[in-house]
Amino acid sequence: MRNVYTTLLLLFAALILFCSYIIGRRDKAPLTKSIRYIMIAAPCTMVVYAVALLMKEKFAAELMYALYYTISDVLLICMLFYSLKYTRVYEPKPLYKAGLYLITAVDGLMMLFNVFTDGIFIFRCEQMEDGSGTVFYGIAERGGLYNFHRLIIYLFVVLILLPLAVKIARSPSMYRKKYWLTLLSLLVIIAANVLYLAMDLEIDFSVLTYGIMAVAIYYFNVIYVPQGLVEGLLSSSIRNMDDSVMCFDIEGNCIYANSVAYAFFRTEDVGPLTEYYKRWMDGRELSETVDSEWKETYEVNSVKRYYAAQFKRLCDVTGSCVGCFFKIHDETEDVKKLEAERFRATHDRLTRIYNREHFYDMASEMLRKAEPGTYCMVCSDIKDFKLVNDVFGINTGDEILLNIANTLKQFAKSGSVYGRLSGDRFALCMPKERFNKEFISNEMHRIGYISDATSYRVQIHVGVYDIVDKNIEVSVMCDRAFMAIKTIKTSFADMIAYYDDELRESGISEQKVTGEFGTALREGQFCFYLQPQVSVTGKVLGGEALVRWIHPERGLVPPDKFIGILERTGLICRLDLNIWELACKKLREWKDMGQTGYHISVNISPKDFYFTDIYKVFTGLVEKYEINPRNLRLEITETAIMSDFKKQLVLIRRLQEYGFCVEMDDFGSGYSSLNMLKDMTVDTLKVDMEFLRKTDNIERSRTILKMIIALSKQLGMEVITEGVETKEHVDFLTDIGCDIFQGYYFAKPMPVTEFEERYICR
Repeated sequence: MRNVYTTLLLLFAALILFCSYIIGRRDKAPLTKSIRYIMIAAPCTMVVYAVALLMKEKFAAELMYALYYTISDVLLICMLFYSLKYTRVYEPKPLYKAGLYLITAVDGLMMLFNVFTDGIFIFRCEQMEDGSGTVFYGIAERGGLYNFHRLIIYLFVVLILLPLAVKIARSPSMYRKKYWLTLLSLLVIIAANVLYLAMDLEIDFSVLTYGIMAVAIYYFNVIYVPQGLVEGLLSSSIRNMDDSVMCFDIEGNCIYANSVAYAFFRTEDVGPLTEYYKRWMDGRELSETVDSEWKETYEVNSVKRYYAAQFKRLCDVTGSCVGCFFKIHDETEDVKKLEAERFRATHDRLTRIYNREHFYDMASEMLRKAEPGTYCMVCSDIKDFKLVNDVFGINTGDEILLNIANTLKQFAKSGSVYGRLSGDRFALCMPKERFNKEFISNEMHRIGYISDATSYRVQIHVGVYDIVDKNIEVSVMCDRAFMAIKTIKTSFADMIAYYDDELRESGISEQKVTGEFGTALREGQFCFYLQPQVSVTGKVLGGEALVRWIHPERGLVPPDKFIGILERTGLICRLDLNIWELACKKLREWKDMGQTGYHISVNISPKDFYFTDIYKVFTGLVEKYEINPRNLRLEITETAIMSDFKKQLVLIRRLQEYGFCVEMDDFGSGYSSLNMLKDMTVDTLKVDMEFLRKTDNIERSRTILKMIIALSKQLGMEVITEGVETKEHVDFLTDIGCDIFQGYYFAKPMPVTEFEERYICR
């Protein structure tokens, strides 16, 4: 019996050590490393015990038994460290480890000391017979100190089992299995050892369980349990998926379907699931199919839902098909979110119609694919829309915008595209034959009515551009429609305007002027002409500076071809600064010639008051060229003064205090009033003869003109009349007290050199 048992121990120990070596080369995981320590310590314990049984001398046997007990302590330490690493209940501190090592060392020294004391303290060996005639040395008696060794063993066992018990109590049911298996492996050893002690056997057969325990721990922890957990997790994942999952074997039987799949097919049995499988297979064998993905749409409670379906074959390790599964994902929410994002990217937030960029794209695509025919671009703009928001509130403004959008929806049919370009601007591209001017006009009138306002009507203007070339950019088409809107006056009757060739030429001309302006200014193409201003005695006192553009290719460009454009674009300020400096430079030349009795009148545009420091510029020019400010007369239009009367009045007084002579130009052509004349402090009042020519009642106009001149005289203001063309004009104006004349009767505007030759250098 002894020989068989020892042989079995040695062979089993060798096999475990070899497996540990192979495992160590393949698996470097920390947990596997802890298990390998057990797989080394356990066979070592078995080998030493087998050698002890084979010893023929008492001393050698007792020495081997002492070594066996010591290595048993080491095995328990390895098992304890494995238990802590496996459960991660707590991390052993250095002091904790040191205590374990000290206890093991003390126990080992005691065992060694026992060998040299003839076994009177811990254990003693005697010859025994195994029942088959084989004699060996076994442990016959255990002394009092053996209980210390036993106490150490019990302490280690408790420390090993405690973390496993804690993890079993705390872990989900799926994970308890892996801790239970380890715990049972240890309990088997304990039970075998208790049985050995209880039966008082000569040979400790429980030693063999050490090796069995080591192999079991490796198998359960590295192979069996992880695979089971993976399968459990996969199964749990499928059960808890939001997608429908159905698995079929190679014969088309549904072997598994999660609850979502049953809910999807509104069934509690596998019949509808199998029918779905058969319809998809369409008589094919599973081996003839390939992995596929597709989209499906269903009506659920009158609501359209979108699904992404997937079919996949399942193969074993040899590549043979063993089944398949379907996965159906409900992507309705994803589709709705994507559609919402696309809608937000292509539609206006308030009106929910196309935004500018998408309108341009859709209109361009429509025109590209459209059948031959004439289309038109219809654009709308609300006059003074900011005022509507300010007076009536944002909600009222939004309501107007929504009404316009709804009108476009009603007006537009198939073959039309509409959108909101910006703020209060809308556009509609449609076949020209469908355009109904009367409908549009009535709708704009209706929308412009504000219920809370009895006297205010919102003016919505519409511009129409007939599309001749469909390849033109849609943005350009809209620009042309809005260009037509600019021609609409403030009258309610003028609501719809059409883009024509004249507007196109005007737009081209404006672009040409603004494009060439910078170069013309740098190259000195702008100059000024002088129109003489003559006293009642016939003496030339000076002249008004009138700008001219001498173009290198087109020659003399009339002022009406560029002045209005420069005023609209704000470029007039740069031109005025240039002309003012040229005038001051010319006055300096006259001063150097000894001619200081002549003046030059320069015009100040209304835009100059907003973008230029008038006082600083003119005083700077006078100081730069060292001229008398009385020789530089400043003409300010009545409109510019009225834009901010109090502010301009202060500016005029400052200029007069410096020495400038300030003239008010075009008096009587705007909103002149006696109240304004009362507060006006200008030096000169300039009246245009157009004041007389624009009426059918000349006598009444002459009477008013007499009163204006008489009143100006009494207020101490000089009077200049421009536009004087006949001797009759001169005689009449002389009789009523006019001081200075300007007009074609005396001379047309002329180049400065001609003016000098005729009046200064004589």
